[in-house]
Amino acid sequence: MFLKLFKHDWKSLSRWLVPVLIGIGGAAVLGFINALVLGATGSGNTDGRTKEALLFSTFTGTALIAMALAAALTVIAVLIFVKFYKSMVTDEAYLTFTLPVSAGRLIGAKFLSAALWTVIGAAAVFAAWIIILSGIWITGGSTLRGEVGEITRDLFDMIWENPQIMIPMFAYALTGAVRVWFQVTCAILFGASVVRKNKALAAVGMVLAVNFAVNTILSLFGIAGMFSIVMGASYGITQDSGELTLPAVLWIQSGVNVLLTAVFWWWSVRIARKSVNIE
Repeated sequence: MFLKLFKHDWKSLSRWLVPVLIGIGGAAVLGFINALVLGATGSGNTDGRTKEALLFSTFTGTALIAMALAAALTVIAVLIFVKFYKSMVTDEAYLTFTLPVSAGRLIGAKFLSAALWTVIGAAAVFAAWIIILSGIWITGGSTLRGEVGEITRDLFDMIWENPQIMIPMFAYALTGAVRVWFQVTCAILFGASVVRKNKALAAVGMVLAVNFAVNTILSLFGIAGMFSIVMGASYGITQDSGELTLPAVLWIQSGVNVLLTAVFWWWSVRIARKSVNIE
């Protein structure tokens, strides 16, 4: 039954998100053409005034495409949360909760499909940037290729010299993303369950309030905040004078994300069982 729920949610989201992916592909094509012109202009022998005009127009085009790609990820997230709200809180929830499955499976199936669509959206945006940058690489000349190659080598050298930090960084990013998903969905359910009217407004307000509170606390005591003062953490890779290293801090923060995820999951299921389908 869980797989059937997942397939249904996947297809339901696909009707909303496939057009967004098509838009990302279109932005990639336009960006690639724009990047070809940008690279050719920057490395060519065009006269001064024409070159300045072309550089200005192509830089402007690149900026607009960059904003569009950044907005695409936001649109994907918003559409996912709107779909979650419609199927779990509005009149559609009556049909949802007549299914012979537990609230935990309902939320789990929706979360899994949303997470996979998020990964697909992020991969599409990343691929779009690779396509766009390849246009500059093709026409940018040997000087630009050398600079890009040097930056790439420095990045790989840093990873090669500090392999012990990559796994905790990945764990921190992954657990943080999962925590945010359950944090938002829990806030939607809670906000919509505590009021009888204006449920949409209550859900949005609760999402903003919970995100502000949780993210503020985590930022104050997180990697970039007061955690090093409270716990005596070091930002170095290797241990020095008994202080916590950055990998250790990342593991601790990952543990905090897992704990918060469990809390938000338990709370979401509890709300869904009790009152989320009551108008």
